[in-house]
Amino acid sequence: MSKRIWWTLLLLGVLIFLYRVRTVLTPFLFAILIAYILHPLITAVEERGAPRVVAILVVYAFFAAVFGVLLWVTLPNLLKELEELGRKLPRQAVHLEELGQDAVGFLRRIELPATLEEALDTLLARVQLALERLAGKLMQVLVDVFANIISLLISPVLAFYFLRDHQAMRERALRYVPAQYRGDAQNILREVNTALNGFFRGQLWICLFVGLFIYGGLALLKIPYALFIGFVAGLFDIIPYFGPVLGFLPAAALALSKSPLTVLWVLLLFVAANQIENSLISPWLIGDRVGLHPLAVIFAVLVGGYLLGILGLLVAVPAAAAVRVVADYLLLRRPQPQ
Repeated sequence: MSKRIWWTLLLLGVLIFLYRVRTVLTPFLFAILIAYILHPLITAVEERGAPRVVAILVVYAFFAAVFGVLLWVTLPNLLKELEELGRKLPRQAVHLEELGQDAVGFLRRIELPATLEEALDTLLARVQLALERLAGKLMQVLVDVFANIISLLISPVLAFYFLRDHQAMRERALRYVPAQYRGDAQNILREVNTALNGFFRGQLWICLFVGLFIYGGLALLKIPYALFIGFVAGLFDIIPYFGPVLGFLPAAALALSKSPLTVLWVLLLFVAANQIENSLISPWLIGDRVGLHPLAVIFAVLVGGYLLGILGLLVAVPAAAAVRVVADYLLLRRPQPQ
């Protein structure tokens, strides 16, 4: 059996193994994200003469202080909103159900031909079933998100080792690559690193903008739980195309308790945030570093969600970007031997 077949089987075996232990990978993926974000700052401190470990600890201390202040300012209000939301959520669900029943009763009072009335009954039943499923999936996504947040507790420790030893880890990994392919592997790693560097840091700023924009707009509209909804909207915005929809649904449900017109204002707020992100901020911060067509992004997100759940939604675009870089290099730009 040729070496190429052995390498293919080995790659397939590694992918199957990673899929089977996907739950364990969550803190490591968060650690890689933290390492990508902090690496430029640590390098800047290191260039001023500080040893690598000291530079890492200085940057960690700075961000610990920043997050400590943010938590001290926002956490009490956020916990208060969550407590109130937990108390009012059952009443809000009953209210929405009553509105739906009123709408159904109004439609049933209209004199319609038997065929249209039967079609309307079927349509309403399907809409109700779809809404129930959507609500269940949304709650599951929220539960998964907050469950994965627990992984952040150990991710900084793992990120410390990635930041401290990444060069040695890279050199050791390249030793297992045959000498004739080592140059190609280094070029691919360099290009993947460039693409992911810009994507991770740019996406972090975009999520921060969306969360603050939604929070500010909802606060002006006097929508309850604006801080919680802004936090959720910013968190979900990392998921391309589907994230804004997931963030809008809880905001719309809470706005409906105030008035149907408020839902329209909330929709306009989310549309404005999405348009500003897509037309101004995203091209400026991320540009074309990912290099994926929107159809490819949507396909990657759907596949990632199907295979890995919420974790797959988060890593789908970076993984697809890495695959694109590898395919682009190997199939289109790899130097041919003379």
